[in-house]
Amino acid sequence: MIKIYKKEHLKAVNPKYSKKIIQEVDEIITLLDKNYGPYRNVDFDLGGYVLILEDKLDVDDIKKVLLKGLEPEYTDIIEDYTSSLYLLSSDYSIVVIATEELSKLLLE
Repeated sequence: MIKIYKKEHLKAVNPKYSKKIIQEVDEIITLLDKNYGPYRNVDFDLGGYVLILEDKLDVDDIKKVLLKGLEPEYTDIIEDYTSSLYLLSSDYSIVVIATEELSKLLLE
C-alpha cells in the first residue's frame, strides 16, 4: 500500500504507474493542498490522502483499519484502475486507487 499526501511522493510511484494514474493523484494532492495546506500533518489535520492498493493484503488492511464498512461516495475508472472517494468525516477523505480486481474485493 502506498500512501501519498505530498507531491514529492509522486516521484517514487511514477515509474510503476501510467501517466493517467499519476495525473489523477497529482490533481487530488493539488486540491488537498489548496484547501488544507501543503504542510498539513496528514494523520492529525483535516484533508486526507491517496492510497494506492497493491495486493489483497492491502485490501484486508484498509477494510479493517480505515473503512470499516464504508461505501465509496463515487468511483471513477482510469484505464484498468478505479479511483474511489471514501469520506471518513466531513473534512477528511481517502481516495483509494486500485486495480478493478482489488476494487471488487474492497466492496465485498
